[in-house]
Amino acid sequence: MKPYYQESIERLMNNFLILEKPFMWEHNLLIHLVALSYTMSKKEIDVERIKGMKKYIKTRSGAFSPYRGMMNFTVAGLLCAQYDNPEEIFDQMYRRQPLLKEAGFKQSSYLCTASYALEKTLTSNDQAVQRIDRAMAIYKDMKANHPFLTSGDDYALAILLSTSNHEVDELESYYRALSEVGFAKSNGLQTLSHILAFSTMNMRDMIDRCSHLFQVMKENKLKVTTEYYPAIGLVALLDMDEKVLGEDFVEVATWLKGLKKYKWLGKGMNILLASGIISDYYIQSAKENGLITTTLSVSIETIIAAQTAAMIASITAASAAASSASN
Repeated sequence: MKPYYQESIERLMNNFLILEKPFMWEHNLLIHLVALSYTMSKKEIDVERIKGMKKYIKTRSGAFSPYRGMMNFTVAGLLCAQYDNPEEIFDQMYRRQPLLKEAGFKQSSYLCTASYALEKTLTSNDQAVQRIDRAMAIYKDMKANHPFLTSGDDYALAILLSTSNHEVDELESYYRALSEVGFAKSNGLQTLSHILAFSTMNMRDMIDRCSHLFQVMKENKLKVTTEYYPAIGLVALLDMDEKVLGEDFVEVATWLKGLKKYKWLGKGMNILLASGIISDYYIQSAKENGLITTTLSVSIETIIAAQTAAMIASITAASAAASSASN
């Protein structure tokens, strides 16, 4: 295993252990996502800083805000991991929330993920209102094509896609082609197809690349369930040799799968974490060499941010459903 991967896994586990006790009432999957964010940012965890940020968000967002629930810890943790001025960043996110609602995005935890994705992808040249309006138009197209698959958990994806000029027909072509090579039709496949649309590679070559990674994972007894399909897309976008990429993906995911902390997290969480670690390795290597070359038309950091937002939405929805069923 590459030393960088080993160091990242050790840092991930240490970060999780630091967060586990003080935030023991938070959803375990969300703690892992925050731990991964700190791992990729290379920042030291300041537990009191996160606790203070949680209180700040509660104070600023009101009693009935979705930021009062599970998203409180998640947003606090992610912003503290990724920014030196998390309070200022949250204020910017919160100020844009009325714009999202005016455009048609519904009040829910998914609105939080939309705000997060917008903050991560909004550049100084962007006009927030134009981006939001385009995102809603994309969301409506997604809903028209897949009415039973598209819901609030696609808000973040629509925000990501609003950074580009891809046609809906192109996105649908990816969806159909991927289903023909063994990917199950699902919301996860829809997300994967939209992520791949950012590639500058020939569509057939990108489909083959994803299919190769999918098969390699299966051959090594690493089952990838539909909600984790986007992780394959994230790795496929990296400008690395296909064989090396597959070997690294299997090695890191298998190592994570063997750790006790990950055995009960559900099939695929090790895949998600492995994709983040491998992507981080690529980004750091490219930066050190003074050259960022991906098959992307947008930054890989943007894809990671959107995938993180989508996973937050999925975890939140699953937890809410489980809670409802137990009552």
